[in-house]
Amino acid sequence: MARLLAGHLERLLAYHGWAYRRLLTSLDALDEASYRAPCGLFFGSLHGTLNHLAVADRLWLARVRGEPQPFARLDAEAAPDLATLAGFLDTGVQAWQLWLGQQDDASLGATLSYLSVSNGPQQRVLADILSHLVNHGTHHRGQISTALTAMGQPAPELDYIYFTALPACR
Repeated sequence: MARLLAGHLERLLAYHGWAYRRLLTSLDALDEASYRAPCGLFFGSLHGTLNHLAVADRLWLARVRGEPQPFARLDAEAAPDLATLAGFLDTGVQAWQLWLGQQDDASLGATLSYLSVSNGPQQRVLADILSHLVNHGTHHRGQISTALTAMGQPAPELDYIYFTALPACR
């Protein structure tokens, strides 16, 4: 069972979880009003953007597992507050890791047919879906980091290269 591609994707998913945890730690320092205030992001607030990530992560997971879509909209409410959202995101990353641990390189090269929330029937290679999942998270975490900086708050360092320097990644 070849796992070169699968091993790379496992590392990207580990990064995905690490980046979420670092970002959530930064958001813990905010008061509720700042966390929920409109700040010019596509999904409005920090909460709206983080919530969108949680929804998208679970939508993709349901698709690859052949389950019904858990959300009908990309701005659906996954969790009502930061603490619950943090647990939801962590559980989602763990579920992705469990699913990926059951795949090999051949299965990750398979094409998945699915129904998009807004674009109808689609087909994508599973490995591309996982790459998209992490890249999508990086995109929106970057937006949140920018919003934190604009609020005068420190933003965490989330670059993948810093993740790879951790002892567990060597």
